[in-house]
Amino acid sequence: MGRKIVIVVAVVFVGVLTGAAAIGQNPASPSLKEHLDAQYKSSKISTDGSVQDPGTILVIQQSGVQGVPLTDAAMPTAACKDGVLHKPSAGSGFGASLLSGMAQPNSTTSGTLSRPFPVGDKVYLTNINVNLKRDRITFTIAECASCNGTDPSSAYKAAVSFEFAKGSLATKSAPEVEDMIAKVFSIDTGQAQAQPNPPEGALPAPFPGVYTSLISQAQLQFNPDGTFAQHGPGAWQNSGTFTVNGDKVSLMYPSTGLSSTFSIRGGTIYNERGRPVWARQADALAPAAPAAAPAPPPVAPLKLPATYVNAQAPADLLQLGADNSFSLQEAGQAYRGTFVVNGNNLELTIVPATSSESSTKTTATLQGNNLTDSSGQTWVLRDQSGVTPPGGTVLQNEDVIKMAKAGLDDAIIIAKISSSKCQFDTSTDALIKLKQNGVSAAVLKAMVGPGK
Repeated sequence: MGRKIVIVVAVVFVGVLTGAAAIGQNPASPSLKEHLDAQYKSSKISTDGSVQDPGTILVIQQSGVQGVPLTDAAMPTAACKDGVLHKPSAGSGFGASLLSGMAQPNSTTSGTLSRPFPVGDKVYLTNINVNLKRDRITFTIAECASCNGTDPSSAYKAAVSFEFAKGSLATKSAPEVEDMIAKVFSIDTGQAQAQPNPPEGALPAPFPGVYTSLISQAQLQFNPDGTFAQHGPGAWQNSGTFTVNGDKVSLMYPSTGLSSTFSIRGGTIYNERGRPVWARQADALAPAAPAAAPAPPPVAPLKLPATYVNAQAPADLLQLGADNSFSLQEAGQAYRGTFVVNGNNLELTIVPATSSESSTKTTATLQGNNLTDSSGQTWVLRDQSGVTPPGGTVLQNEDVIKMAKAGLDDAIIIAKISSSKCQFDTSTDALIKLKQNGVSAAVLKAMVGPGK
């Protein structure tokens, strides 16, 4: 009887040690979740953007974080693997850089717009989820409107998942995990970054005054008694006190205990990343109607079929067909769908790859002969006059086979296709022959696109 008791106790003791080893910690040590909660304090943010309990403020270090409004029920999740941040996949309703760079409806919710969080934006941490079973740590974040000089009622939220090798998270130490997190989020120390030197002779704008947001429809009123008031669309408002020191103005928000410092150059207020966020109205004491936006360049009649080439990445092509279909070749990925032209807007609907996914819609702006997406990238209309390039060369199947056999990279071959007059045989037998001769699927897609 006594021997059985000893065996049971030994088994229990071994089980306790095994459980402790499974999380790489002493049984009496704090868990990884407790370590992270101590390092990063979560905030409570209402759907109207108000901050109930401010916590740690983070600064985004990599592009790829994609957000949706605070009122949305779901949000896209960017994945950080081996220290590199990857945008939400097309399967979650966000496609290639052309599509994810523009405000677009999230396929998981009706009529919701998404947009990228720029590098340098400050955000609140709202939740940390540690999943040892899936070797994943997920940070949920929300915009710090007072830090970025934006309207909290139009703030966005997002999620970032830190992915670890299978079975490895349980053995990771807290410093190792924090090193991974620091590649995407740094903790804001409250120290303003270096500001660009103001132009020689430029003086801070006088106070008091009324400023209009260059990002939203909000207004910022500086009063003679050192107080300020912010007003946005609807009933949103905020208030606090301000101080001016040289070309810097600091805003203090009593409701959250936070402060933000901006630089003043002429009649414009800049955030600490040098981005203009507020412009002084002509009448310093009474709101004035915002100046009319400059007229966009005239839109040239859209002649179909048409092909647009990304000016920053010539291998990326957007091809519009005469039947209002389109194909997009970007970063080695292919997308297809339909489009309509509404004024100077080109509205595209992406056909999902599987029946279980929803279609995604996005809009680009027609400017002259070019397209511009909301991330600022320009897509140039390729000449389709039908004139043969100098030397009378026309790119054909055999030319593509030669380039493939020579070992040229797919991006180079696709760029050659996009910049050449092409006469491809895309029959079934011809495509099989191309494949047998080493032509990749990405190149084949570029060859069979509209207008080829």
